[in-house]
Amino acid sequence: MKDNLLSFIKDYIYIILGVICILVVGALFLVSQNRPTGIIEPGESIYTNNEAVPPVEDVLPATEPEIETIFVHIVGEVATPQVLELPRGARVNDALIAAGGETADADLSLINLAAVLQDGMQIVIPAFGDEEVQLFATASSSGVTESGLINVNTATATELQALPGIGPARAQSIIDLRESIGGFSVVEDLLRVSGIGPAIFEGLRDMVIVG
Repeated sequence: MKDNLLSFIKDYIYIILGVICILVVGALFLVSQNRPTGIIEPGESIYTNNEAVPPVEDVLPATEPEIETIFVHIVGEVATPQVLELPRGARVNDALIAAGGETADADLSLINLAAVLQDGMQIVIPAFGDEEVQLFATASSSGVTESGLINVNTATATELQALPGIGPARAQSIIDLRESIGGFSVVEDLLRVSGIGPAIFEGLRDMVIVG
């Protein structure tokens, strides 16, 4: 019987080996299908052939937000009177620094250095002894006072957008509400505007007036 078994194996050795190979390949395939797929988290490196692949965020192109700018004209007692390009939301002090600072004759106590600038505005830096001070001069900025405060009852949508946290949609909401109620009575009325909550209001309350 042993001789018969050896003879059978000898005659069908290639078939037996083929069946074994098929079983091994099938088992490896099933194992690979059931293997969990790893998730690469941002900042995690993976390795292929012992070579490091850069972290995920390094592969993606970086996008930087565009900064909207305004143009203002600074004159008077300033080192270099000129037209300046500044980020929207810049203040009088930013313009003064960009123009080289004030002269020895400038009287900065007469102006509000924290006032928010508007596009197309002219900034006048006064001298000691000036009887009448006009910090801002611009034909289109009827909603901006000489001290740089924004009158929410007369300001345009563009002027309102100089306030922190106020974009085009919120500026239009302010205008829509003031028209529907006949104007704001107090600055706290801005809390009635859709999209303006306590946090945004606290950031702009010292920059606005009603009138």
